[in-house]
Amino acid sequence: MIEKINIERNLQNRVYEIIKKYLIRPDVPPGTHLYEDRLAKEIGVSRTPVKMALTLLEKEGLVVIQPNKGAFKSHLHFRDVIEILKIRMTLESLSLEMGKEYFRDSNTFLSLEKSIPDISWIGTPEGLTKYPELDQQFHENLIMVSNSRRLLRMIKDLDPLFQMFRFLCLQNIERIKLSVEEHKKILEVLMTGDISLGKNLIHAHWESAIQDLEKKHRETPGLFL
Repeated sequence: MIEKINIERNLQNRVYEIIKKYLIRPDVPPGTHLYEDRLAKEIGVSRTPVKMALTLLEKEGLVVIQPNKGAFKSHLHFRDVIEILKIRMTLESLSLEMGKEYFRDSNTFLSLEKSIPDISWIGTPEGLTKYPELDQQFHENLIMVSNSRRLLRMIKDLDPLFQMFRFLCLQNIERIKLSVEEHKKILEVLMTGDISLGKNLIHAHWESAIQDLEKKHRETPGLFL
């Protein structure tokens, strides 16, 4: 017999994705109260899948659930933010080292190239809105170069937080243009097979992102603890 669709499970997954997407938006400040009734009404579901989604998001670090008070968007310590970004930088560098043999595969470069948009498109309203997704694809493809399931799982555990930082960093055209140019340089170097230089460029790319967040931390009180 063919397996039936589990509507209840699919609904829970969908509610989880909707709330997560809401939480990583930069216009939703830390400490925002996440009322179960309100979320359920706005999404158009009962409270049960909302409650389950918030529980999962608490495990991922995006939500804090306080007894008798409810759920809130997490406040993050700035030192923890920097630590997480440096972990990502280290894992991407490790991915290149582990995946040396796969650089002979043209599909590796094709996947990376597809996630690097044309600068002219970036200047459009659509480009500004959709670029964070392309940025995510580029960095996911760097991890996939390793061909390591363990490494992919490690990244997935931190992915929601990476997405939140990504939206914080990529809010203006100049920062996005810089990101695109840095991605191009990384791809060009990897196509030559120079893994060592590729790793150096990845480090520089993430250090640039860290500097951008440090600036936002100074200029936006309350963004981080």
